[in-house]
Amino acid sequence: MKPCVIIPVFNHAAALPEVVRGAQAHCPVIVVDDGSTDDPVIPADVTLIRFAQNRGKAAALRAGFAKAAELGFTHAITMDADGQHFAEDVPAFLAEAERQPGALLVGVRDFVAAGAPAGRRRANAISRFWFHVATGVRLGDAQCGFRCYPLGPFLKLRIGSERYAFELESLIRAAWTGMPVLAVPVRVRYEPELVRGSHFRPVADIVKITNLQIRLVLQAWFVPAELRRTWSLGGHESFQAALRDVFSENAQEPERVAGAVGLGLFCGIAPIWGFQLLVALALAHRWRLNKAITALASNISIPPVTPFFIYGSLLLGHWMFTDDVLDVAPKDMTMARALEYGGQWFAGSLVLAVIVAVPGMLVAYGITRLVRRK
Repeated sequence: MKPCVIIPVFNHAAALPEVVRGAQAHCPVIVVDDGSTDDPVIPADVTLIRFAQNRGKAAALRAGFAKAAELGFTHAITMDADGQHFAEDVPAFLAEAERQPGALLVGVRDFVAAGAPAGRRRANAISRFWFHVATGVRLGDAQCGFRCYPLGPFLKLRIGSERYAFELESLIRAAWTGMPVLAVPVRVRYEPELVRGSHFRPVADIVKITNLQIRLVLQAWFVPAELRRTWSLGGHESFQAALRDVFSENAQEPERVAGAVGLGLFCGIAPIWGFQLLVALALAHRWRLNKAITALASNISIPPVTPFFIYGSLLLGHWMFTDDVLDVAPKDMTMARALEYGGQWFAGSLVLAVIVAVPGMLVAYGITRLVRRK
């Protein structure tokens, strides 16, 4: 393993020399000056990349990673230049990278002990939640810039985001490709002058990160894992291959195909009109069932047959509650009777959904078994 430390800097001339000296005690250092206007003093024994104007943190990191790979480094530890990170924590990353050389290591900060502002804690909690939704991986900190990247596998990822959204997208796409994303406890400083010196834009950057999170979560819901992995590595699949991925994800066993069909049929008839597809997809995602099969099965209640299901549910529900055949007389209809019929329809819909879903599951199971055997 041949590690280095990358320090992107933009107008942190006062703190940079100490940060560089601390990092140099453990690894060679690459400094990326992102168009600073405060004339930072860069030690002569570091590798320097200098931009004529500010391009943002994503551009600085990309340039640092490319230079590190060019110089033959295998791992790159990134640190902020404002002094928030402790160079004494670098050995913890190096030790973990020795044990897990292919993992992306993320610093996890103790916000309470560091006295982090409430806004930072809330923003990080939101990012952690959506990172877990998009990847299924629980991580104690999704925004820390103190990380260790395995350059070989990481540089194969296609990451389109700029500025601070780059780091969040890198986590999600790394997890989608199967790269382990592991936590390393680190310390952090949150003195008032450091918080004021941050270049994070509370409105603009949060909007960009939120838009990114929405896009990636939607991909996690609707795009099969193998297709997401291909996209994250910059590849493309033919329409036929993509369609195969859509209908084969979580459909390897007949039981799972039957479960997807049964869930779709149940949600298509259940009394949740207007939310049937959304509920079906959410449950399919939660239970790891094939979403395409579930969505197709939920369309059993398309408009031409919807009235028949509504009337059938009412007939069944009325019979369940009264042990009698429904006889609706419009001239005798009152508000109380309409509410009574509504309750009967609701109960009847649930029972009818089960009556249709169970045979549907059995048929789907049998057909899948037959097809697999042939």
